[in-house]
Amino acid sequence: MSTPRARLQVLHAGPSVSVQDQGRYGFMRFGVTGSGAMDRTAMAVANTALGNPDTNPVLEISLGSLVLECTEGSVSLAIAGGSFSLLLNNEKLPSWSTFSLSSGDVLKIRPGLWGSWCYLAFAGQIESEKWLNSYAVHLNSGVCSAPLKTDDIITIENTRTDTKPPGNIAEPELLQPDNKIRVVLGPQHRFFDKDTIEKLCQTQFTISADYDRMGMRLSGCPLPVSVPLDMPSEPISRGSLQVPGHGDPICLMADHHTAGGYPKIATVISADQDKLSQLRSGDTLSFAAISTEQAVIFARDRAAKVALLLHQVEQNKVSVTEKLWNNNLISGATGGHE
Repeated sequence: MSTPRARLQVLHAGPSVSVQDQGRYGFMRFGVTGSGAMDRTAMAVANTALGNPDTNPVLEISLGSLVLECTEGSVSLAIAGGSFSLLLNNEKLPSWSTFSLSSGDVLKIRPGLWGSWCYLAFAGQIESEKWLNSYAVHLNSGVCSAPLKTDDIITIENTRTDTKPPGNIAEPELLQPDNKIRVVLGPQHRFFDKDTIEKLCQTQFTISADYDRMGMRLSGCPLPVSVPLDMPSEPISRGSLQVPGHGDPICLMADHHTAGGYPKIATVISADQDKLSQLRSGDTLSFAAISTEQAVIFARDRAAKVALLLHQVEQNKVSVTEKLWNNNLISGATGGHE
């Protein structure tokens, strides 16, 4: 007996639309970066809404948009991430929703009010290349295939189809972009004088057009080094604010290179990296320096809120009143006194 499957034809795919998952880890010493979703929380929400394992690969969709036609079979899907415009057979759906596709259905996903990335999860398994324990495509190197392009065929194996009508996934404040980004100074802030470090935290930076999965270049105030550089090339982490010779900081993102010799004045804390990724070119942001101890506290706090959010998405059969109360809880309220 054959397993159920669905096939989708790509009628249009903008740049940087690709298969992503949690990423591949433990291989940076071999020159292999982690890649994976730009907004890892939104990806987890989309998978959880379908009851998928958190390791399930999804489609990451950029501002370039995506149009798909189901040409065979049927499958349920969920979308989460930025507030994108979603049309199913030219009928509008909520930007965060669950729905199903059958043969002949056309799905259009385009930029909406906010956000740079959204995630389309399938109730089944995307047929895709796997390498070093991950399906994540690294766009510049071509590791694990390449970005989607027009006329590509996407095959989903072991599909499941929900008979319920399309449903809305609550869109919590937790996942919306924020232009106040917290950083920990270093590891090379010693190469910058006190005035430059103060400017880092006092300047409103603008995200330039040079923004992709590898990095986000910022303009607003050059951050010149004040002493001769004596650092060797060293490993680089996601969220690093690297300062090349031109002085404009570059925040390294999911497809960042694994090593480099430019000084890193600060690092965006893990709790703010997903929200940062949803800002768009032309948006402004500012930085606030905090201690490593505070960064750990914020990381734990966010992990607890994300776990609560995923639990609520999993238990989606609640009343409207409960959903409203839960959204308030996610965004910060923890009791009636608040």
